[in-house]
Amino acid sequence: MKNRHSRLLLILLLYLAIALAYSIVTPLFEAPDEHWHYFTAQYIADTGHLPVIPLDDSYDEWLSQEAAQPPLYYLLGSLLITPIDTADAREQIQLNLFAWIGNATALANVNRFIHTPYEAWPWQGLVLATHLLRGLSVLLGLGTLLCIYGSGRFFWPEQENRALLATALVAFLPQFDFIHGAISNDTLITFLSSLVIWQLLRLWFTVVTPPRLLLLGITLGLAALTKNAGVLLLVYALGVLVLLAIRDWKPEPKNRLQSLIIHLFLVIAPVLLIAGWLWWRNRQLYGDWTATNQFIRFAGGDREFSLWQVLAESDGLWLSLIAIFGWFNLRAPDWIYWVWSGMAVLALLGAVTKAKLARREISLQSLVSSLQKPWMPGFLLAGWVLAVYGGLVTFMMQTEAAQGRLLFPAIVPLALGLAYGLSRLPVPGERLAWLWPGLGLATTLYALFFVIRPAYASPEPVTAVPPSAQFGPVAFQAEDGIIQLVGVEMEPGQSTEPSGNPIKLVLYWQSITPVSQDYVSSVHLLGRELESVGSVNRFPAGGMIPTSRWQPGQIWRDEYHVYVGKNAIAPSQLLVSVSLYDDEAERPLPATWPDGTAVNPLLVGEPARLAAGQTHPTMPQTETNIPFAEGITLAGYDLVPGDPESLTLYWQANETPTQDYTVFVQLLNENGEWLAGADAPPVNNFYPTLLWQEGDWIDDLHRLVLPPDLPPGIYTIQVGLYDPVNGARLARQDGGGDAVDIPLEVSR
Repeated sequence: MKNRHSRLLLILLLYLAIALAYSIVTPLFEAPDEHWHYFTAQYIADTGHLPVIPLDDSYDEWLSQEAAQPPLYYLLGSLLITPIDTADAREQIQLNLFAWIGNATALANVNRFIHTPYEAWPWQGLVLATHLLRGLSVLLGLGTLLCIYGSGRFFWPEQENRALLATALVAFLPQFDFIHGAISNDTLITFLSSLVIWQLLRLWFTVVTPPRLLLLGITLGLAALTKNAGVLLLVYALGVLVLLAIRDWKPEPKNRLQSLIIHLFLVIAPVLLIAGWLWWRNRQLYGDWTATNQFIRFAGGDREFSLWQVLAESDGLWLSLIAIFGWFNLRAPDWIYWVWSGMAVLALLGAVTKAKLARREISLQSLVSSLQKPWMPGFLLAGWVLAVYGGLVTFMMQTEAAQGRLLFPAIVPLALGLAYGLSRLPVPGERLAWLWPGLGLATTLYALFFVIRPAYASPEPVTAVPPSAQFGPVAFQAEDGIIQLVGVEMEPGQSTEPSGNPIKLVLYWQSITPVSQDYVSSVHLLGRELESVGSVNRFPAGGMIPTSRWQPGQIWRDEYHVYVGKNAIAPSQLLVSVSLYDDEAERPLPATWPDGTAVNPLLVGEPARLAAGQTHPTMPQTETNIPFAEGITLAGYDLVPGDPESLTLYWQANETPTQDYTVFVQLLNENGEWLAGADAPPVNNFYPTLLWQEGDWIDDLHRLVLPPDLPPGIYTIQVGLYDPVNGARLARQDGGGDAVDIPLEVSR
């Protein structure tokens, strides 16, 4: 007994240390919806009443959809922070309006807020209040762990190691630690749901008494006053009580029915007393007794997704159950997901290895017999997992909500199932039983110190620009100061595809004189016709240090990963355009070279390559397959009847040419005399031949303007390639000269 308690105490102490570390390392409000949770609690503390959402668009953006949530968590939070002076809380924080919310591919700019030394120790005001509420979440997580352990002891009174394993696995789950180190009403509903499951198991495994039923009703009422998942929990609990009554069925049905009605009343009455007033209020204010319509309105609107579309988001739901941090934009390394996914698969194998299925006649007597089996409580807990998942799927069909933390109300059965399956694996040795929590501990510590901490680390100015990166400088003139671009690093020969890997570059900014405004650094990838096919717009210095905080002379290193959109036309070259943008005035700052010459657009680095990837090429109307030198083949062409001025050539690259060539397109009469021409580099110089690589298929449009007095007749369009420096044409490899003749009939 002493050894068991010491191991449980060790798990709980480790959890407390880790969750508190998460709460300290994670900067203010860098967890999902955290600032809305906080300011909802502060609103209640300041005003003494619950917020009301206007039915028009005049809502408080600092409360957002959380004002429509059941209020218990916020009422508790308001009691904690009422003694603290937080009058200037809203003025102390600054939103990062350009943060990559919901995008886990972001290199930087994951911070939802701009963080300042105000957040450092010693805490005061808003910072102190925030950490107090985070401490409440940590304690609620401790309560959840105790419920998991207690539930496991009901299942395995002689195998306490399984209960300890279930507790440890949740204690060391990175997402559990992250959410319980943040301000979130998910922590309270998770605890109350776990407490309800523990109470239901106690009723199932021991005896049903009126005080226990009243306590269950009170817990369910508090859950309904925390999140709408509490309503689902109420329905589930009533179903379990009905099954419990059937299990204990006796020949006196009248007395048994009367007893069941009394039991249900003892549970439902406290729920109505605790949460009924809220449901009535919501109905009066919003026409919806759960206020779900208001929550959806502010959380993104009714998207009306189909079931299959929602199920397609299962990958994100699973990953975020394990370890997605920040505002759903900070992902852990793949090995962490492999560890937890591997444990889940092994647990499933262990659970089903000795499972037995038997066909049974469906009758009241067979139902009673099944309910008396020792495995029945496990099936009931599985039903709660399905209920939570089903409720989440229904919610996801209305708004974006594929976040694993929303499955935490089912954490008890998930933890017990994981522990049960792992404990049944044929793993010899008592010491190896702690392999699983050891792996979990490694993942959560790594995520804390090597994922979250560096992601929000405040950058420091560099002392100098590397000699190879020195650039310009180009001066950007603000109304009250000057900022210069003094360096550019961009690896040559970069290549990508639509929705492929990012193009990488580093900019070096230097503040010459102070500026009072926060300007936006804008980096665009320009494809064909100089259309932007990918961009990053954010505050410089990784989105962490706005320009108003720069000191004269400081140099800031600023790294970018820019992705190309899926609809970009390929192949093409990619030019990199850089500017500083005044978001308030909605215009870029004027830029000049050192000699005062204006520059627009400012192009930096070497062109990158946008390949077509796996896209099936458009086949030409007329195939030619004529080979030229340098591995270039004219695969064919399109010549639209009635529009002879539009000629599309289709080139195929079998290797990378050694230089840039120009395509000549010439109109010749029957005597071979030149009448018109449309020479241009391939794709109007938006995909020069030096960027071509083996396998490229290039569609190359040329506009051949016919002479206005051209008489009807048969003409020839001659095409080929030549060196623009010396005019030497590229030879055909089939001995056909250096050009391809395309017949053209003019009927006008």
